[in-house]
Amino acid sequence: SAPAVIQRLRLLGYRVVGCDIYPQSWNAAACEVDAFFQAVYATDEAAYVHQMEEAVRREHVDYLIPLTDLEVDALCGLKARFAALGCVLCVPDEPSARLCRDKRAMAELLSQKGVCRTIPTRSPYGWEPEAADYPLMLKPRSGRSSQGQAIVRTPAAFHAALAARPDYIVQPFLPGDIYTVDVARDRFGHVQALARHELLRTPNGLGTAVRILPGHPLEAVCAEVAACAGVVGVVNMEFIVDGDDAWFLEVNPRFSGGVGFSVLAGLDFPALNLLCHAGESLAPRPA
Repeated sequence: SAPAVIQRLRLLGYRVVGCDIYPQSWNAAACEVDAFFQAVYATDEAAYVHQMEEAVRREHVDYLIPLTDLEVDALCGLKARFAALGCVLCVPDEPSARLCRDKRAMAELLSQKGVCRTIPTRSPYGWEPEAADYPLMLKPRSGRSSQGQAIVRTPAAFHAALAARPDYIVQPFLPGDIYTVDVARDRFGHVQALARHELLRTPNGLGTAVRILPGHPLEAVCAEVAACAGVVGVVNMEFIVDGDDAWFLEVNPRFSGGVGFSVLAGLDFPALNLLCHAGESLAPRPA
């Protein structure tokens, strides 16, 4: 996402300050910004937040746009703190961001509301699957970029996976293709969305070859999901599709890794994100 977002913001006339956990010389995108600094890991939330505050003061930052889940986790509860520095923190409000990051809570909410078809989701701990239940998909409850996922086909594999970490959820494994939808929603409830079918993906879930699907029915579904979750800003939603059936997978409260595909197709999600967080209304989609 970084090169696409940097390029669009600079073309819109913004000065862009970037950071990364690696040195600038290791990262091509880090050479495309107007100023750069090396950041601490966002897992050390106190040090990370302090560094972001210092950067906002030093660089006179008007908008802070986290691109990764860990940064969203660290920052989403601090919008007022950054506003006091004159900086708009471009993430959904904390309740919405926390909900999006919790795969089990989001699936349960959407199922209760009847917004879309969800995959049955539960905790795998203290539970012994029947032979007929396999294969199963284990996912970290607040995981990121497909990291830590495991498809298990036997009781031995199930218990081995559970022994490795304490934060899994379990779902039936469903075959199908991944459809990703970039979604922008303003505070008035207006939504712009664009779906794509991911034809090739990296092991960590980044689409590298896609088919853009303007007007796909999932766009309307995503508008309902965003309203249900109280999203304001740009997020990314994923579904697994098999024929005419589509099951909700997750909401990522940040730009998708493949947001550049949507930009190439004509929807300027970096600009829409700024409009949403500035409290403005989204203009009608251009032809």
